Amino acid sequence: MQQLAKAGDGWRVPSNPLPPDTSDADVKWISERRLPQSIKCFEQPLKMHGGDLSLPRSYIYVTRVAPADPFRPFAEGVKNDRHWRYYELDASHSAHITAPAALAQLLQTIVSQPT
Repeated sequence: MQQLAKAGDGWRVPSNPLPPDTSDADVKWISERRLPQSIKCFEQPLKMHGGDLSLPRSYIYVTRVAPADPFRPFAEGVKNDRHWRYYELDASHSAHITAPAALAQLLQTIVSQPT
């Protein structure tokens, strides 16, 4: 991460490349809006206090993955965990851009379920 930040101004990490299934129109639209992210988002651990997490948890695994799929271990970790609701979506990592209707429908399903 530090190497990526050094390529910029030292505190921001450039955006990842867009998935190959992103249309030319979507590339144009999102390219005007994407910004680097603070390196602290990747380095600063999240510390939670107050006991076990009791809120409902859902994991959406997108199935159009790159050869080096960094999300599969997380998906496999929660797929059979009774504390998580697991879903798959036929989309790439940028589902909010390349499959917004399918993502919106899935999110509506998730929030409609009883806790």
